[in-house]
Amino acid sequence: MNWLTNYYFGEGKGIDKNAPKPTGLRLLAHVLGREWWELIKLNLLFIAFSLPLITLPAAYGAMVRISVEMIEDRTVYLWRDFWAAFRTGFVRTSVLGALLCGGGLLCAQAISTYATAAKASLAFAPPLAIALLVAVALPLFGAHLFAALGLGRDRPLRDVLRASAIGVLTRPLPGLAALAVVALLWLAHIWFYPVSVLLPVLVNFSLGALVTSFATLKGVRLSLAFCTTEPEDGAAARPIRS
Repeated sequence: MNWLTNYYFGEGKGIDKNAPKPTGLRLLAHVLGREWWELIKLNLLFIAFSLPLITLPAAYGAMVRISVEMIEDRTVYLWRDFWAAFRTGFVRTSVLGALLCGGGLLCAQAISTYATAAKASLAFAPPLAIALLVAVALPLFGAHLFAALGLGRDRPLRDVLRASAIGVLTRPLPGLAALAVVALLWLAHIWFYPVSVLLPVLVNFSLGALVTSFATLKGVRLSLAFCTTEPEDGAAARPIRS
């Protein structure tokens, strides 16, 4: 078994310092190839911290922050960084997550009500269309919001909210594509069940967070760079660095 020991403990081929940094989908593939084992452990951490349910938004926020650090090729100490992100962002992410969930429930109720009413009168078709539009925009805004929280961890909340809204308006297509990928991932889990029973346990949550963070990160970073906070002493506002 010496060949296995040498293969496992031997030095790798290394990284060419002169090689161009990957961009676009090549960067996503590079992160997946480099961090696949950490993503599995991150998925298990998220599930463990989400079991009380009330902690789910904070656990998701911590998972997105780790995903952002992976995309930016920072050194990640999984347990320490996850726990720090979970603990420091618990209140903020819990409140925002509750508001997003409440908005989603209201959208679902509005769609159901207006869809039933539209069968009797076309006058209810416009509010139904608006409810459907909000139902699509809300998770898109949520994806940008959690990416902004992961990237701008020390920013004031109003700047994070503003950057998320700007990111949705300026670059909606990558976020929509990422949400479609996540939806297809869960549809594959349902379609191939019970063969795919281990997918949520292993990769579904962390991979979804990584894909949505990757898709929204550029827009959020550019938006945070333009967002400013008015200082209280009346001095000139300074741009917030990304």
